[in-house]
Amino acid sequence: MVEPDTNAARFWRFALGVYLPDDARAAFLRLQDRDGADVPLLLFCLWCGVEGVRLSDEAMAQAVAFSRDWRADRVEPLRALRHAWKGAPDALSQAARQQVAKAEQAVERLQMDHLAGLRAGEDGAADAVAANLSSLSRHAELSLDRADIAIVTALAS
Repeated sequence: MVEPDTNAARFWRFALGVYLPDDARAAFLRLQDRDGADVPLLLFCLWCGVEGVRLSDEAMAQAVAFSRDWRADRVEPLRALRHAWKGAPDALSQAARQQVAKAEQAVERLQMDHLAGLRAGEDGAADAVAANLSSLSRHAELSLDRADIAIVTALAS
């Protein structure tokens, strides 16, 4: 079955292409673990920017508010459960951990589908990726510095 060419489907394809390489995944997880960055939000900023959309302040505020609540209520409990099983010796615990990881990924996919619908801003904006990441830093109170922004921006190229 072919997925329709909706914003959500295009965002998902983009996100997989950017996130799946080992070095990219390591960079995103470093920002998540070190700064509390929301990886789907980072990917949303990159996707919009690569497509030439500089997100409006209103769209970014909505994306951050939605994602903050979504992550706290849905993603973080699953992540905590998955981490609790990390290193468990028996095969049953490992199988349970893998199932929780799949649920965590499904919940993040739903977050990304919602974010794709919030895409609003200035089309054709120059340096939209860097502008979106800077806006995310302000709205989400992240301490992404120029080096972090450069690293994440390079992953989308």
